[in-house]
Formats: sequence, structure tokens, C-alpha cells
Amino acid sequence: MRRLVRIVVGAVLLVWVTAAALAAGNGPDMRIGIREGQGSVSVVGTQDVGVYRQEKLWKKVKANTPVQIQISGSELTVNGAKTAGPISVRPLQKDGLVKVTDGYSYRGYLEMMKSPASSGMTVVNVVPLEYYLYGVVGKEMSPSWSLEALKAQSVAARTYAVSHRNYFKSRGFDMTDDTRSQVYGGVNAEAPSIIQAVNATSGEILTHKGKPIEAIFSASAGGWTENSENVWGTALPYLRGVVDKSDKMPSYSWSVSTTPEKLASNLQAAGKGVGTVKSISLSPLAKRPIAATDRGVSGRVLNMTVIGSKGKVNVTGNAFQSILGLKSTLFDFYSGQGTPPDPDQDKPARKPVFSVKPRQAFTIYGFGWGHGLGMSQYGAYQMAREHPNDKDYYRKILAHYYTDTKLERLY
Repeated sequence: MRRLVRIVVGAVLLVWVTAAALAAGNGPDMRIGIREGQGSVSVVGTQDVGVYRQEKLWKKVKANTPVQIQISGSELTVNGAKTAGPISVRPLQKDGLVKVTDGYSYRGYLEMMKSPASSGMTVVNVVPLEYYLYGVVGKEMSPSWSLEALKAQSVAARTYAVSHRNYFKSRGFDMTDDTRSQVYGGVNAEAPSIIQAVNATSGEILTHKGKPIEAIFSASAGGWTENSENVWGTALPYLRGVVDKSDKMPSYSWSVSTTPEKLASNLQAAGKGVGTVKSISLSPLAKRPIAATDRGVSGRVLNMTVIGSKGKVNVTGNAFQSILGLKSTLFDFYSGQGTPPDPDQDKPARKPVFSVKPRQAFTIYGFGWGHGLGMSQYGAYQMAREHPNDKDYYRKILAHYYTDTKLERLY
């Protein structure tokens, strides 16, 4: 599931692709950084491969024969022969693959270079966008899920890739293969359902006023998505809080139990000690959308105040989530018996100041998993399951989660 780290929003530019890429139908080549700071790497091809230097064929190597690339200082060696970099290993047949012997197999080809921003060697998979998505979508969403949900994920992932080309240019590639960009597993992450979903949406991206959007997504929004300014500080017109129908999905709700003493210890360890915890000042989680100044529209905590025997401390929702290891900032406190209240069905069960008693456990309960911006993956899955006969329902899923956007074909 998606666990996206913070990025700089608002720097989205339309990417112009070459006529050759458009003609091929597989989109522009993407440069995915799969290794950095390496001293050596061993690569094999499923069929014969060519070793290229400076974009020219240098050597041919038989299938399943390792090509060992090492770096010493700024020089590369290929099976012991010194050469100027960068070096690339490319299949000589159309359907050939390249494999890092201690890792995944890849479409496209692998390029090795001296790491521009660090010591050692960087390994980059250069792969057409559509083939890149084959290895992304199945890492971000289960291949067993409904086709329309997988199609929605394909469009979101493609849009994200287009808007983040050159994002890591100073390091020699466009994106990483982990949660700093999108999780990418090469051929190992492919599945028939994923390929079908990607192919069915080939070239489609989401735009706002003619530009690709920041197609952010998270595992579960917990009933309501959030406005972008309440998470990353920048208001984007297409990342608005909307209803998230994921109540029948895993990770919709969660809870943890703690005591005032444990909370005081956690706060102290984080440099926010207040002595003995007495109470917490925070608007109760209520029916969404919410207008309270200390919560976002979805109910996610923006800030709260913990009052103790040695004073009080203001804590942001993000900080409290980190300190307690919570799944999201969409949480509240409960000290009653039974199940905590449902914010959209029940009345709040507490006052704006939540008081605690020494050595008496209380519950932190919450909803969702992740930042809650953009598409909720479990929400998309539930929507698709509830509309099994709606043709191209992925379009409605995308329109729901990404406000005022347009689905356009880039190539």
C-alpha cells in the first residue's frame, strides 16, 4: 500500500515526448534509480545482450552470462576491462530482459555510471513509461483487486510518473524505486491483471487546466479525504476533501490503548515532556466535513495541546502520530466502555478537553492509513466492487477523488 513521503507540490510541468516515443505507443523512456553507492553489480540477460559505452555497441554477451561492472574512483570496468562510463547493458532481442543477479529482472535496459551525487556507482533502469507501470501498479495495489480499481491506480501512477520526470535529475535519474517516488519491482511485480489495467488506460493521465496533476494517493482515507493545505501547506484545487467509501475495507478503523503514564513517557522522549499528563485539549471528532480550527476538513488533527503537572505543550497531529506510531492523524480519544463512536453516525462522546486519570487506560481510536490526500486505494477498491457492471467505472473513481480534473490521453 501507498506510503508516500512528502514532496514539493506545485512544480508540475507538461512533459513533451518525442515523436518516436509516441509512435511506439509505450510512452517516453523513464530513468528509475534502482541502486546507488554500489561498488560493483552483476547483470545477466535472458537472451543475448550488448554492452554499450557512449551509446555505441562495444561488446556482445551470450544469454545468462554475467556482466560484472565495477567502479574504482571514477573509472568503470566491465569484466575486468577498463572503460569510460556510462555503461549500459541492453537486450539484443525485442523481448529480452536484463537482471541484476542479486535482485529483480527488468524490461528496457540497465545503465551504470559513477554516482553523480555520492561515491560509488548508480544503476538506472531505462524503461518506457508503460512498461514501468507494469512494475509499479502491482506494488501499489493488489493484482487480485477489481479491474476498475487497478485501472484507476494505473492512471494515477502514470500521472505521477509524468509529473515527476527529472525529479532526481541531479542524481542521474527521474524517480526512485521505493516510497520516495513509487514502489517499483520490475518484471517481478508484473501480473496479467496489472498488464491488462495498464494497457486498457494506455497514455491516459489526469490534468488540471492542461497540466498533469500531483496524483497523490494513500492506502485508506478513513471515510473522508483531506485538503492538501492541511497536510503539506499548499492548496491545490484538485486535492479537496471528499467522502471516502472505504468503511467495509481493512484499515478503515483502528485503535490503541495507552495510559497517562505511557503517554507522558512518550512525550518526554520526544522532547515534549509536561510531567504527569492531566488532560488533552482537542475538538472532538464529529460528523465530516469539519470546520474546527484544530482539525482538517476530514477530521485529521492539525494541532492539539497536552496539559500536564509541569505545564502544557502544543503538538501537531503529524508529531503525535509519529510519537505514538499511529496509522494516521485522523484520531480521537475515548475512555468509555464498548466501541468508540462513529464520527459520521454518533454524537461526540466527550468534551473539547479530554481529562485522564492516573494509571487508568484510555483509547486512541482513529480511521484510515496514510496522509489521506487524493485517491484512497481501499476506497477505490470498494467503489469498484459496489459497481461491478459499470463499464469504465475507473473514470468515476478518479473524478471523485481528484476534484475538477480531466482525463486526457498524452500519447
